[in-house]
Amino acid sequence: MLFGRREDLHEKRGVAVVRDIVEIVAIVAAGIWAFYVFAYENRIKPSLADPDVNLIASMQRLSTHNGFIGVSLHLQLRNVGTVKAHFLGLAVNVYGQRIVAATPKPAPGRTPLKYEFRAFYRTEPAVPVYSWAYITRIGDPSTGQETTLDPGTVIENERTFYVPQGRFDLLLLGIDAPYTKFDETIPTHLSVTREGAVSVIPSSFSNVNQFNIKPVTSLDIR
Repeated sequence: MLFGRREDLHEKRGVAVVRDIVEIVAIVAAGIWAFYVFAYENRIKPSLADPDVNLIASMQRLSTHNGFIGVSLHLQLRNVGTVKAHFLGLAVNVYGQRIVAATPKPAPGRTPLKYEFRAFYRTEPAVPVYSWAYITRIGDPSTGQETTLDPGTVIENERTFYVPQGRFDLLLLGIDAPYTKFDETIPTHLSVTREGAVSVIPSSFSNVNQFNIKPVTSLDIR
């Protein structure tokens, strides 16, 4: 009986050691999982992502004044990402076009990778009719202009411009809005064409998300 009791004691001690090891492993695993979920997934991983900005734009024809058509322009920038977006600048260009008749041309024999068929019309070259732009302090600290978007936030802007009545048939909107997640200066300037269109030009694109869309939207003003 004495030796049996000793064997039982050793067995119980072994079971206790195994139980303690299992509990320790479970606690460590739970800690690692908690760190992964709360620290990495919720904090570290989102901070490593790039900003993600969506643009919604619209134009609406208003009334006519002294031979000019008034047009309302509405812009909305929304940060749908997980980190703050710092804009280097913003450039908005509206172009006017005439629609003229054209002789229909048959479709090509083989299917191309990109194709657009206009059977009865063509558009004349686009002419800038309204532009506005600025550089923020991220692009040039001397401006003092600040345009940032926290995750989930929105910036909206509304403007009204005028075009000569009967001069254009179609208006096209283009947006140039480079942004970065870094709160550091990236030298940037505005470039204006001879016709009047403007664009935002960063000195480096290595840490910049280039948002350049043309056209964003269009409006028939006839």
